[in-house]
Amino acid sequence: MEEKIALVSCSGLSPLGLIVRVASIDLALENDNIVTACLCESTAQPSECAPIYDDCPIVSITGCKDDCVSTILNEKGIEVVKNIDAESLMIENNVTFTDSSRLDNEGERGVKILKDYILETISNL
Repeated sequence: MEEKIALVSCSGLSPLGLIVRVASIDLALENDNIVTACLCESTAQPSECAPIYDDCPIVSITGCKDDCVSTILNEKGIEVVKNIDAESLMIENNVTFTDSSRLDNEGERGVKILKDYILETISNL
């Protein structure tokens, strides 16, 4: 069995936050070795998330330049093995993201690009 990887993604309400959350959840549903951890729960009740953080390498996925994910995890003393900058990836691939509540065709394209990038990244850890 492969080692599990925990994805901790942006929880923001921006259109890019939606793309990041969908990509992370999709990957966890599609892959037995990927789990997701809730950033909000990590902040409010870090002891509830401790098993995930203790047992899995953590990959953070940021939705904007503020990088709340890495900042919060760092403040909680949780080591991140890799941080993925989704905003730069979307800009590099000319993905336009405009709706924070529904994925349009561009949003779905962004999800696919991000999922592929995450899978490639974790295969090289």
